[in-house]
Formats: sequence, C-alpha cells, structure tokens
Amino acid sequence: MTTTLQIATSYPFIELSFPSELGYEKIARDAVAAFARRLGCDRERVEDLKTALGEACINAIEHGNARAPGLRVDIRCTCADDRLTVDVCDSGMKLYTGDSPTAGIDLKLRGLAPRRGMGLMMIAQLVDEAGFTQSDDRGNRFRLVLYFHRP
Repeated sequence: MTTTLQIATSYPFIELSFPSELGYEKIARDAVAAFARRLGCDRERVEDLKTALGEACINAIEHGNARAPGLRVDIRCTCADDRLTVDVCDSGMKLYTGDSPTAGIDLKLRGLAPRRGMGLMMIAQLVDEAGFTQSDDRGNRFRLVLYFHRP
C-alpha cells in the first residue's frame, strides 16, 4: 500500500493505493478517517464516512476489479473550500454503466427484489453526495462528498 500525505498547499490531499483484496479497505478507511479528523470533521460524520468508504472500496474490489489481486484500488481525498471529496477508482474490469435501476429499500426488505445493490443506497444516506463520475483515464470512479457544514 502506498500513501502520500500533502498538507503544504492551500488544499490538502492524500492519495492511497492498495491491492484488490478484501481487508485492505479497512486500512484505507482508517487513513481517510484520520485525514477527515485532522480537517476538523466531527466524530459522527467521520464514522459515516468510514462506513460509506468501506462499502465503496469493497464494491471497487469485488465489482470494478473482479477481485483480481494484481489490480489496484486508488483513492484520492481532497479538501477544498467547504468540502472533503473522496474518489475511489478501480480498473474497470466491470464498468458501471448506470443503466440498471435499483429497487427501493422497501421492496428489498419485503423480499420482492434482490438484496444486492443495497450498498449504493446506504452510501447515499451516509454522505452528502455520492455517485459515479467520469474517470479521467480508465475504470470506474465513485465520488463521496462530505460538506463541513451541511447544506
């Protein structure tokens, strides 16, 4: 796992890169949580971010990288203005196309829809913004945004 910590600029950031193996998401989660605390995020928001990031990393490992240990998951956390932005990037072995509608939680809990896919709904409830964005070079990029002062 490689880590870069940059605090000297006006917009601090960290970058992480780890193998596509379950368990490494815990290290990433803890590093990002420490960064968020350093920026002044309160405990509850940090815990929500840790949960959301853990789920996003697991999705990148299992789906985006198809659990191929030779592939990597890259994370970039940037503090700018009023928000912390966390990008989770994978190699795109399975690209997210956004064309598969997700059933509502009520249908899933009643057994009327598959329980898979609940992670994205959970993530959306834990952070201020979440979703796939255009990747600059390859694969999928899932972005989490946490505002320092909720809108």
